[in-house]
Amino acid sequence: MKKFFLLLAAIIMTASVVLADDNIVEIPFKKVPDLGQRTVTSYFPNNTVVKCVKDKSKDMKNHTCVLLDNGATLEFDKDGHWMIVDCRDSDNTIPMRMINGKIQMFLSKNYPDIDVVFMGREIKNGDITLLLKDGTELHFTNENEIIR
Repeated sequence: MKKFFLLLAAIIMTASVVLADDNIVEIPFKKVPDLGQRTVTSYFPNNTVVKCVKDKSKDMKNHTCVLLDNGATLEFDKDGHWMIVDCRDSDNTIPMRMINGKIQMFLSKNYPDIDVVFMGREIKNGDITLLLKDGTELHFTNENEIIR
C-alpha cells in the first residue's frame, strides 16, 4: 500500500507542476467532466476553484486535477469519477456524505469523532484508501469491505 501512496503523491505533485510538461495543460473548470464539476460544487460549495489541470499522458488517461482555494485537491478520471480527494493541506475535511454508505457506517462505529482528510481509489482494482485526521490509514476493497 506504500506504493499506492507514493503513486498518489506523484500524481498530485505532477498535477501541481505549472505546465512543466506538454502533457499537462491548464483548463477552465467548465472543461472538467460534468460528474467532476458536480462533485466539486456539491461537496465543496463554499470553496472556489483556483486551478484545473488535465494530464493527457498515456499513463494518466486524461485525469483532471482541481485545486480549491482552501488547499484541497480533487483528481478525477476521464469520466469525472473521483480518484483522489486530498484535504490534508486544507482547512476542510472530506464530507462524510461523499463517502460510501457502508464505509460511513464502519467509520461511525469505529472512528466516530475522527475526520477523513484523504480518500484515494486505485485505478486497477477500485480499492479505496482513507487517511483519518489522527493518521490512521484504512483500506477497503472495491466492494467497501475493510482490508485487515
